[in-house]
Amino acid sequence: MFQTLQKLRVMCFMFATTAERKVPPTPSNMPFTLNNLWDNPGARKIQKRWGRSGTRGNACGRGQRGQGARSGAGVPPKFEGGQTPLTRRLPKWGAKPSLEIYREVNICQIVDRIKQGRIDATQPIQIKDMLESRIFSKCKYGVKLLARGAERLSELNTPLTIEVSDASKTAIEAIKKAGGEVKVVYFTPLLLRQHLFPDKYPLELRPALPPSRAVEAIQRTEERGAVADYIKPKWVIEDEIEKKKLEEMAKLEVDTLKVQLQGAETVETAKKEKKKKKQKQQEEKQVSTLDLTNFKYPASREPGCGKDKIKQRKPVVYKKLSLNLD
Repeated sequence: MFQTLQKLRVMCFMFATTAERKVPPTPSNMPFTLNNLWDNPGARKIQKRWGRSGTRGNACGRGQRGQGARSGAGVPPKFEGGQTPLTRRLPKWGAKPSLEIYREVNICQIVDRIKQGRIDATQPIQIKDMLESRIFSKCKYGVKLLARGAERLSELNTPLTIEVSDASKTAIEAIKKAGGEVKVVYFTPLLLRQHLFPDKYPLELRPALPPSRAVEAIQRTEERGAVADYIKPKWVIEDEIEKKKLEEMAKLEVDTLKVQLQGAETVETAKKEKKKKKQKQQEEKQVSTLDLTNFKYPASREPGCGKDKIKQRKPVVYKKLSLNLD
């Protein structure tokens, strides 16, 4: 009997109005247990069911056909009716982040692996040796050497030669002090994969020509003190030739100055003689370019002095015609 009453109360609650639903559908003497839990009155709101009858029937508020009447229809809030959206109209600015993120390796990690016997310090330490010694598990673009734990190089008796993609200034200086060398090698992702896993590549790939951005980065590491090993493009070779020529010219100028100073009493006298020679050469050039035949300075400012310079019109010559009207 009690169960049937409870079922009736639930059925009445389902079909009751919102005003009647304020009281929970349970009797007051019912025990409060886990199988008799209910929400606070008004906590749950039943969804409207359109399209049954009444004012919201027939088209259910969707209108007469069209895009909005279809299932799954709707326009995203960023849609601007077909015109170019704001995200495309505004200009783009700012530096583009580099996707080539190098794997960072510290000197202390290499020293630890050498002490454990995983890396041979007598031979050049390559990126392949670092992967095999489990310093890192993955490497896609290259390795950058950092100077953390550089004091531990004194624990080793042999100087190190390390081949990496990039290195910091302090790391290069620390390895150089210990008698070693840092070599910068250029790898594309494919060439690096062949270097790390040579068994997967039966044929050796050709070394790649680095782009201008990579060349500039390698040149920066060379300025820090590293040795670079890469295929130099044509423009780099031309720049090096020009630098050598300029250095040779500078040396020749220094030698000529020394020879001149041997005959001169002081450096100042030699410089004064040079200046005089330059001035004479400039004066000779100016004289050669100017026509000094009809030139007088200062020019006279008297009235009527420029009659000769005024352009006159050519006189009009009329032809005589003789006509015989016989």
